[in-house]
Amino acid sequence: MLAPLKPLLALILLLVATACAQAPVVQQQPAAEFAAEGLHPVSSSGFAAAYARPDARLSTYRTVNIEVLELGNIDISRTPVAGTLRRDWQMTPDREVALQQVWARAMDRSFSGYQRASSGDNTLRIAARMTGIAPGRPTATTVGGGLQSMASSQDVVKVSMEFRLYNQAGGELLAVIRDSRTMVSVAMSRTTPVAVQTMFNSWAALLHTRVSGK
Repeated sequence: MLAPLKPLLALILLLVATACAQAPVVQQQPAAEFAAEGLHPVSSSGFAAAYARPDARLSTYRTVNIEVLELGNIDISRTPVAGTLRRDWQMTPDREVALQQVWARAMDRSFSGYQRASSGDNTLRIAARMTGIAPGRPTATTVGGGLQSMASSQDVVKVSMEFRLYNQAGGELLAVIRDSRTMVSVAMSRTTPVAVQTMFNSWAALLHTRVSGK
């Protein structure tokens, strides 16, 4: 049975509101990992790690090219998690398509005020890939657990993602964002659980907030 809509929306709002409590600040020194691209660490971004060009001017973009979620090279932990089998985490063809569709809907909803194009000087290309699935620790914002997610016995997995923002016309890398969310482990044994929708919606909403500056 699907979880009630209102609690899910409340969780998304909590995740985004918590992440947006402070305005992002671009640090003065470039990050060693992205020195060649001129990316600087960004604090208070709401994400686990963020790097951006000081002159990125993301809020000036009004057109986006949202690429299909990449699922081809995920680091899947071999550590067992109670309540699941490792095969529950594997990206079967059906699961890949389902996850890509859920991500596309989440981004379409969050960037509904933007035009869409695959070319153009004022087009922002947004690439996303799932980078890892591993055992996680329950927190107050664990997706799919409700109030039970606070319990130490709650079995959860950590899903990690990376987002890259490019200027479509010139191909310049403008920002790299890395983050993770925890969700109840049983959700990984299903193709498109509500927990995954909630997780993707929260990421898409925060991405929109950081790109738009609103």
